[in-house]
Amino acid sequence: MSTVPFSRQRPTPLPADIAKKMPSNLDAERSVLGAILLDNAALKEITGSLRIDDFFLEQHRRIFEAIQNLALEELKAGRTLHQQIDLLTVTEYLSNQGTIEAAGGTPYIASLCDGMARVTNVRHYAQIIMQKARMRKLIHLSHDLQQRAFEGEETPDQLLQNTDAALKQLVSTTDENPAVVVGFQSLLKRECADTEFAIEPLLSSRGTGEIFAWRGTGKSYITTQMAVDIAKGSEMMFGGHRGGGGHWPISRAYRLLYVYGEMDDSEIKERSIAIARMSGGEPPSDEQLGTMCKDFQKSWRPKISTSRDRKFIEDRIFQYGYEGVILDNISTLWPTSQENQSDRSAILAEWFTDLNQRGIWVIFLHHAGKSGEQRGDSEKEDMLSFVLKLRRPANYKPDEQLRVEVHVEKNRHKCKQSRMLMPFEIQLRKNDHGEQEWITRPAQAAQRIAAFEMFKNNMPTMLVAQEVGTSRATAYRWHKEFQENPSPDFHLEPEAD
Repeated sequence: MSTVPFSRQRPTPLPADIAKKMPSNLDAERSVLGAILLDNAALKEITGSLRIDDFFLEQHRRIFEAIQNLALEELKAGRTLHQQIDLLTVTEYLSNQGTIEAAGGTPYIASLCDGMARVTNVRHYAQIIMQKARMRKLIHLSHDLQQRAFEGEETPDQLLQNTDAALKQLVSTTDENPAVVVGFQSLLKRECADTEFAIEPLLSSRGTGEIFAWRGTGKSYITTQMAVDIAKGSEMMFGGHRGGGGHWPISRAYRLLYVYGEMDDSEIKERSIAIARMSGGEPPSDEQLGTMCKDFQKSWRPKISTSRDRKFIEDRIFQYGYEGVILDNISTLWPTSQENQSDRSAILAEWFTDLNQRGIWVIFLHHAGKSGEQRGDSEKEDMLSFVLKLRRPANYKPDEQLRVEVHVEKNRHKCKQSRMLMPFEIQLRKNDHGEQEWITRPAQAAQRIAAFEMFKNNMPTMLVAQEVGTSRATAYRWHKEFQENPSPDFHLEPEAD
């Protein structure tokens, strides 16, 4: 992948016939500078929007730079601009810098005040200057693209990626400053819509969440079930057991796109059939739940490593009216070396935030590191609404296949009931009829069941504590309960109202 930006340090010179026709409006530039010199209030009208390199004439750039530097000195000194920046102070500043002649000389600077624009017209003239500057940048960009295409040192995809990045940077340079400030008292009176949750209390309709676990733990299977429940608008996610953990309400049916990075279509189909049977009723419609994997494509595969690829996915999201997207998983959709993970996290965080701002929620899956914790630096977690960690219980046996504990490692939103955030266990098993079903239970209840099985085999209590991952005091208490009644369900505490 090319990393050479289009704004190269030594841009290719424009042909003479093009350079002579570069868009500019020198009258507008002179009017803005003259208005500021005669009334400093004009500077406030364009501060934060008009930049030095927006001026076409080099003399005008130097004069505007001097004006900005003088204004900055006044602000640093704690003085409010009144009329400290005028013909005298600007020419003196340029003389001290040794650039008075490069700025056109004193007579030229003085001529700027002749027939100057009214302060009320300054913003209009500044917009003309900025529009001409953007047109010049477009000409340079297109010429640079043409020259690099002739040079042939980059592939078409690399050229398109660099062009897209340069165009986005240019688009972000708007004529008007888009930043909006709301005063504190206005904020107190502002009417704000209530937060809508796709999954309460974890994921709002404009949030992003992460699910991570070791390979082979079952996170894709569990997340596909979550996708079906969200698309159908099921009443609750991971409910059905007594005690804490899970019981997350789903506010309504959401239209979502599930992007698979590594699984093939036959495996996805087989898994989806099993989940549809377990979920009961009609499965989600094509409009409610869309899927994307490599086997569905002809000349492309799902990936998010370039802005072009992300745009392909983004276009489908908005074309089909999806309200959320699940990316399964980051390691396969954007494989990268360890030293480049921070760059990947920064780019994805920006993309996810943009999608959130446009009303799209995001859930992405990620592999855990060797330690079992999240990969990459901790900064990527700052923008997340929730983080779920899936891990196998301490007493997990290979023949149990999918059995994990779910731990909520982060939750940004207020939770009505703290027990909803308690660890719990999910298991996929076959019932007496040979049909697959999901079983959920509080994590501690799962530990107790495993401990009771070990007590039946006369395993010492201290070893049981080590095996199930609990304290010796808890293991001794469970052993006493086992002696009273060997059924673990007998000792379950009733769920609090």
